[in-house]
Amino acid sequence: MIAILLFAVLLLGYLVYALVHPEKF
Repeated sequence: MIAILLFAVLLLGYLVYALVHPEKF
């Protein structure tokens, strides 16, 4: 349960980072 939640937060943070820095992708 905790691992799934942690993975979801990590994925969400990566998505936000990709949206904030689109020139890196």
